[in-house]
Amino acid sequence: MKLRDKRAALALGLTLLALALPCIAWYLVGTREVRHQAAELTDNAQQAARDTAVRLAQQLSERLNRLIEAEAKRPFYHYQPYFHDPQGASEGASVVPSPLSAGSKDPLIQIYFQVDGATGRLTLPTAQAELQQYEQTQSRYARADEQLFLQRQLERGLASILFAVRGESLPQKQLAVGQRVEVLEQRAWAQNAAAQELYSNIKSRKAAPPQTLVLTNGESHVQIFVGGLKWRTVYVAGEPALVALREVTTPQGALLQGFLISATGLADYFKMAGLPAQLRAGNPVGELEAALQVAGEPWRIVVQDAAARAVAAQQVRDLRRGFLTFFLGGVAIATIAGLCVVWLVWQTDRLARQRSQFAASAAHELRTPLAGLRMYSEMLAEGLGEPARAGEYAKRIATEAARLGRVVTNVLEFTRLERGHLKVHVERGDVTGIVREAVVRQQPALAAAGMRVELALADNLPAVAFDRDAVSQIVQNLLDNAEKYTREVANRGVRVKVEAGEPVPSGAVVLSVTDNGPGLPAEMRRRLFQPFTRGHQADAPAGLGLGLALVQALARAQGAEVRYVAAAGGGAEFRVVFPA
Repeated sequence: MKLRDKRAALALGLTLLALALPCIAWYLVGTREVRHQAAELTDNAQQAARDTAVRLAQQLSERLNRLIEAEAKRPFYHYQPYFHDPQGASEGASVVPSPLSAGSKDPLIQIYFQVDGATGRLTLPTAQAELQQYEQTQSRYARADEQLFLQRQLERGLASILFAVRGESLPQKQLAVGQRVEVLEQRAWAQNAAAQELYSNIKSRKAAPPQTLVLTNGESHVQIFVGGLKWRTVYVAGEPALVALREVTTPQGALLQGFLISATGLADYFKMAGLPAQLRAGNPVGELEAALQVAGEPWRIVVQDAAARAVAAQQVRDLRRGFLTFFLGGVAIATIAGLCVVWLVWQTDRLARQRSQFAASAAHELRTPLAGLRMYSEMLAEGLGEPARAGEYAKRIATEAARLGRVVTNVLEFTRLERGHLKVHVERGDVTGIVREAVVRQQPALAAAGMRVELALADNLPAVAFDRDAVSQIVQNLLDNAEKYTREVANRGVRVKVEAGEPVPSGAVVLSVTDNGPGLPAEMRRRLFQPFTRGHQADAPAGLGLGLALVQALARAQGAEVRYVAAAGGGAEFRVVFPA
């Protein structure tokens, strides 16, 4: 490996090391911070779920307590399918359907019910005749009536509670806590006691049986003891359900009255929280559960945090994706910057090599014509050589001086090019005249070198914009380049042509210089017009490698473009296209 390659490799290694260490430290610190933030997001999501459970439990407790307070004021006879209103204006026998027969207006109440403590029979405040009709037509329509099914399941669930009230038929003399007394006249009580039969008789216009309408126990009023509503847990269809129950003591025995909380209503109520939640029996057992503050029974609110975890997981993924994007973007920018530094080091080293090569080539290019000038001038000064050839010696001195002038001119023009001081004075006109002058001026030197020049200039070409000195220097450099690379060819020749560009109506003019040398290898064509570019063959002619770079710079300064074309049959062709 060459020394310059070692320096570039060392610069690359140091740059990669300088990038790797801070990037690794950045990644480790960043990932630790991301994990910390991810844990905070997860904890916040769980804390939000816990807070939601507590808030829902508090809100639902208040809601249920308000509900039980409102329902506790309801008269006992509203739980019958039909009842006689003691406050009604009608006299005589009169019954009306229960206001609860149409269901509850509160979405949390699914059904109202009443259980006979003596028989365990559960009835709903709906028309009994309708229920019987449903029972009769159930098999015919091959469907299970939801209300009848719920009635039977609720009746089974309440069976374990009935033994406490079954058999009680006498009114209590002392009121229990939360209990109240409803007083009815004998006739009103009698009509409520036989409301179903009385409704059927009124509907069929039959006379009411007198024994069922009036009780003769020596008292004019009847006392009904109505207990307070309490929350109880019952199992309906194998699932725990929350019901509100109260015990009612009548002259005919004890009753259980209450209502069932709707699972659908609870689900709709929980939707307001924004997180899935459920009401379950029992005391809280997890972090995302909160006790429901209702007297009598342990119930709890359970928040399903799957949605919260999903939201937190998405936030964590976004956080990690954002960090990785930022990290990889930073690494990419740092890598590009580091590679730019390496490129600058390599470019600086390359330029240093080129300048060293340029200095050596310039010294060689200058020494050769100077040696010729010295030799022929000394021969003339000291009278050496053949006197008859004095004119030839003078011509050799002029040729070497012209060669020296071209070297100096190229160096000066390249210096102006690097500094950005390369300027041209463009005028429109016929470019063939200046091309002819440049070829004629250089033809003696080319002929002395054994090279034949063929000039083909078209007539009536359109006027184009060009600079006289720049075109002359372009022709001079192209001819000098052709002379250098055809020295090993037996029949040396170069063709200079000026013609109209294709297609002809385009108005462009093309200057081409074609030699019959070996041409250029493919690997050189890509960097052909770069400064200091020369052939690397051992027998390559000496030179500065500036001629073609100056040709391209001068052409572009005039608005023209130079191209390389492999000549047919071998050789190199350079075309300078002057636009219209």
